[in-house]
Amino acid sequence: MLSLVYITCPFPQKWCVWLIEVDIQLTKDHVPVIYHDFLVSETGIDAPVHTLTLEQFLHVSDGRTPRATQNTRSARSANPSLDNLREAPIRQRSMSVGEELGVPNFDERMKHTRDFKKKGFKGNTRGSHIQAPFATLRDLFKELPKSVGFNMEMKYPMLHESEEEEMDTYAVELNSFVDTVLTTVYDLGEGRNMIFSSFNPDICLLLSFKQPSIPVLFLTDSGVGAVGDIRASSLQEAIRFASRWNLLGVVTTAEPLVISPRLVKVVKESGLVCVSYGVANNDPANVKLQVNEGIDAVIVDSVLAIRKGLTEAENQVTSS
Repeated sequence: MLSLVYITCPFPQKWCVWLIEVDIQLTKDHVPVIYHDFLVSETGIDAPVHTLTLEQFLHVSDGRTPRATQNTRSARSANPSLDNLREAPIRQRSMSVGEELGVPNFDERMKHTRDFKKKGFKGNTRGSHIQAPFATLRDLFKELPKSVGFNMEMKYPMLHESEEEEMDTYAVELNSFVDTVLTTVYDLGEGRNMIFSSFNPDICLLLSFKQPSIPVLFLTDSGVGAVGDIRASSLQEAIRFASRWNLLGVVTTAEPLVISPRLVKVVKESGLVCVSYGVANNDPANVKLQVNEGIDAVIVDSVLAIRKGLTEAENQVTSS
C-alpha cells in the first residue's frame, strides 16, 4: 500500500499538479517508511509502526499480494518493496483482489482491531485507491522521477493522539526521528521539489532548526477537533506559531475557509502561505471559493474532478 494525495496549485501554472503527499513514519529499526495511520491494523493487532521492524512491516504487505506475484518477486529481487511498486496495478480493490486469489481474509484478521471495530473497515484496504504495497521513503526517491515533487508529512503522535488511538505514550525519540528522515532526504532528494509538513508543532520546530533549505508547513485542524496542545487548538494559534518560528505557512482543514473565505487573506496577510485539505476540497465549488480569495494550494483526492470543475467555472466566466 502506498497512499498518495495529490496537491493542486493554481499558481504559477493554471490548475497544475505539483506535489504528491507521502506520510513518513519510522520502523523499530529506524527506517523511514510510508504509512498513513499510526496503527498497522493489517497485522491483526493494534501495532504502532514504530513497534515493527522493516522486515515485519513489509511482510504485512506481502500477505496482501497475490501468491504468484510473491513467488515471482522473490526469485528476482532481494528488495520486495521495489518490485511491488513496479508490479502493482494503478488502481485496485484490495479486499476483493486478495480474496479472489486466495489471500487470507483481512476482514477476519482485523475484526478485533480498534479501527475495524469503530469503522467496520480499514481505510487503506477498502474501496478504490491509488496505492501499491508498503514502501520505504528510499524506494520512492529511487523509483519516482525527479519531476515528481514530495510533500513529506512527518507522522509523529502528540500526547492526545496517542491517547485517542489507545497507544502507549512513547515513540521514537524526536531528534532521532527527524535526523533519520533528514539523512535519507538529503542523501537522495537532490534536484526534487520538496516541502515538509506535520501536525506536530515540535516536529515543525526541529525541521526548521536542523535544516535551512526545505520549507516547513504547519498542519492544523483549526479547532475542529479537541487537541491537547494550544499551538494546534485553532487557526489563530496556528498562524501565531508559524509566524513566530518563520515557517513557510499553515495547512488548515478546509471547513473554516469554506464557511468564511476571508480567512484565506487573514493567513496570507500574516506573511504565510495558505493551504487547505479535507473532504470539503472534493467539491469544486468549495475549491473555487478559496481560489477566489487567493489560496496558494489545495490538497485534494480527485484531481481530475477538481480540475474539470475549476476549468468549467472559468469558461463560464469567460463566456459571460
